[in-house]
Amino acid sequence: MTKKDCIRIFNAMVRNIPVSYDKEIIPLVSDYLTEIKYENSSKIINLILQQPDLLQLALPKIIDYYCRKFNIFQLIDKKVILYYE
Repeated sequence: MTKKDCIRIFNAMVRNIPVSYDKEIIPLVSDYLTEIKYENSSKIINLILQQPDLLQLALPKIIDYYCRKFNIFQLIDKKVILYYE
């Protein structure tokens, strides 16, 4: 996952633009689990695929992780309205 990919995905999510679950969100989660060296990442991915609502619990932490990793900034006005370099 690159910095530009993350910014594009995060901004799409903020603007309620559809993001491909299989092509963008699951790889984002998978990369995150790999980077933090989570032992049972394949089980977590399978669980998320079975119950997509669980992703809502994990996304804030994943977004925060990538914002810190890539120095992605957030424009906030009561809520996040833009991610940028």
